[in-house]
Amino acid sequence: MQSSKYIVADIGGTNARFASVNSATCHLANVQVFPCAEFPFLLQAIEAYIDSQDTSVLEAVCLAVAGPVDTDPIDLPNNHWTFRREELERSLGIPVKVINDFSAQVLSIANLESTELRRLGSARPKGQGVTAVIGPGTGLGVSALMPSGDILPSEAGHVGFAPADSHQSDLLEVLRKRYRRISAERILSGPGLANLYWANCHLQGQCRELPAAEVTAGAQANDPICRKTIDDFLAILAAFAGDVALMTGASRGVYISGGIVPRMLEFLDEDCFLEHFRAKGRFHDFNASIPLAIVLAEQPGLQGCARALTLEVCAPGS
Repeated sequence: MQSSKYIVADIGGTNARFASVNSATCHLANVQVFPCAEFPFLLQAIEAYIDSQDTSVLEAVCLAVAGPVDTDPIDLPNNHWTFRREELERSLGIPVKVINDFSAQVLSIANLESTELRRLGSARPKGQGVTAVIGPGTGLGVSALMPSGDILPSEAGHVGFAPADSHQSDLLEVLRKRYRRISAERILSGPGLANLYWANCHLQGQCRELPAAEVTAGAQANDPICRKTIDDFLAILAAFAGDVALMTGASRGVYISGGIVPRMLEFLDEDCFLEHFRAKGRFHDFNASIPLAIVLAEQPGLQGCARALTLEVCAPGS
């Protein structure tokens, strides 16, 4: 019987991703994805995963959740699950650690292989410094890891959108017809991509709506408004990533995570992306020195969650 001492989970709005972590290797194994809608309660999903494993000794569980983790109970904003950590511990009979999903994302960076990153430009991490992660998904997550190992709490995805040219100013004016305030998340997210498409259609004198997946598919089919929308999304994302570099002093790099951007790589012009990332006036050279990369790993949230749980158990290089 194989010994799997830890269970980790990345809990999103739609799916709950689980994996086991063996203390001897600290590698993910037995990854499974459960639709959240199939389980009335989080405990049932955890138990379903545990029941599916050949586990002799289970020592702890770590959950990375998309929402605030300093409340009790923990209420996931894009999910029907609400839970109390202590109640989970009593029911499971083992310690339960709960972290924010973007704490897990930023913790994953140190253990990613070179094949799990697409680096943009020539700058590479060196020395001690801050690592920042941004991630467009259902929302726009931002997190930063300090040289001390502390994680900077952040809701930076909700800062105001700052247009960089006249076209983006026009988009902002159109989006103000839909929202009182336009945050970066209103554009740099799945729903945000749909917002951008609607705004571009409006500027063309059309009234059309498409969900994010169909915008990307339309761009692949050479629809001009869909392609323009993707180009706008990438330009605004690059500028926002550059702003995060300035806000955090991310000398060890800014990493773009989440499932949206990897689906757009065929449309990414690296030189153009870097230009938008660096276009910070007097701080152009500062941003040009910042490493920039796109995370291609399939399960960075689970990897970061495992690192959070096993940091003191697994020696470096294990």
